[in-house]
Amino acid sequence: MGIWEQSPASHNIAAKHPDLQEEFKKSKEHLSEKDILASPYAIYEYKPNPLLTSEQELGELREIMKRRGKSLILDFVPNHMSVDTSYLTNKPHLFLQTEIANQNSFIFQGTRYAHGRDPYFDAWTDTIQWDFSNEETLSFHIDILLYIAQFADGVRCDMAMLPLEDVFASTHGKRALPYWGPLIKTIKSKYPNFKFYAEAYWNREYELQSLGFDATYDKTLYDRFVNGDAFAIKAHLTADQNYQNKSIRFLENHDEDRAMKVFQDQSLFYFSLLCFLPGIILYYQDQVNGFEKKLPVQLGNRDLEETKKPIRSFYDRIFSNMQNRKHPHREIPEYYLYTDGEILPYLLTCEPNRKELIILNLMQYPMSGRIFLTGENFPKAELKDLISGSSFPRPTSEKEGLYFYLEAKEAQWFIF
Repeated sequence: MGIWEQSPASHNIAAKHPDLQEEFKKSKEHLSEKDILASPYAIYEYKPNPLLTSEQELGELREIMKRRGKSLILDFVPNHMSVDTSYLTNKPHLFLQTEIANQNSFIFQGTRYAHGRDPYFDAWTDTIQWDFSNEETLSFHIDILLYIAQFADGVRCDMAMLPLEDVFASTHGKRALPYWGPLIKTIKSKYPNFKFYAEAYWNREYELQSLGFDATYDKTLYDRFVNGDAFAIKAHLTADQNYQNKSIRFLENHDEDRAMKVFQDQSLFYFSLLCFLPGIILYYQDQVNGFEKKLPVQLGNRDLEETKKPIRSFYDRIFSNMQNRKHPHREIPEYYLYTDGEILPYLLTCEPNRKELIILNLMQYPMSGRIFLTGENFPKAELKDLISGSSFPRPTSEKEGLYFYLEAKEAQWFIF
């Protein structure tokens, strides 16, 4: 985020926007203009921000990450550029013109252009909207992505549903040409392993996957965590397996409040569940430290927050365990409950002599019961709870089963 060249106009708008000032002061009590940045989603030009890096340094970073088994994913914002982008001077015909004079448009050199926006809100006033009804826009975006592919292993595509034909039409009254299908096909024909990850909402995730995206955000699961609807959470996780494999799960990102602010200690239990689900886990800067203050994307400085040591210790244990997993095989064991309600049990076989079991109580009240683990899944030694760090004796027999007692929204993660 923020790797591309910044917009002077976006910085000026952020520095004067009254609503943003209030947000900034929640994270930076003594605010000055030097603490404020341009929005990383109002990109001036797809060239590295010289304050951060260069093309050569990006290439070197990618090689370092590759040697460590990591991939470099950069931002691509398909819907718009900054209102002062250099592309507007060079290629004005690629941007959406409009005759509607309101807060969603502006005039440049005598021509009125639309700001970027989604159909449910007013425009982002520091942006200009690409015209997806123009086939040259697609060609230019392909060139941008071929450039990015020199330095990156993939892109996170911001608000990826906005270029879809019907979404663009409902937002701007103009039908778009097919975009993602031909774009992804062209890039992957030259860079077959290049990844496309979509920030996506409004139940358009499956459609974007069918157009070629390697994975899409799973905001639905996040919302169901927030609402605390046990049955809805469990139902969502029974979706098509291929869809699940291409889902990106998260508890916080740059748009949402901090996980510790929203979920408190329950965030540890929900994050533990994510570690058992298919797909990709997305975690945000300083989530592992338990920070609670949301950081606006235009804010480059903030007041110090104290790291919550128990939270950091939890994430250290989790990530260490995840690194040691080898070819996990996932299944849902049979279980029996003494009380009515919903739990989520997942069993992972990570290697012949290593098992992981999570039991999450989704209800608003305590629950107890037994998990029956038979044959090779039966614990051969004591069980250690990775979340609390506590150890428990193994069941005396398969017939007895593994007894559990969980408070509301609590989980246990056993390794045996």
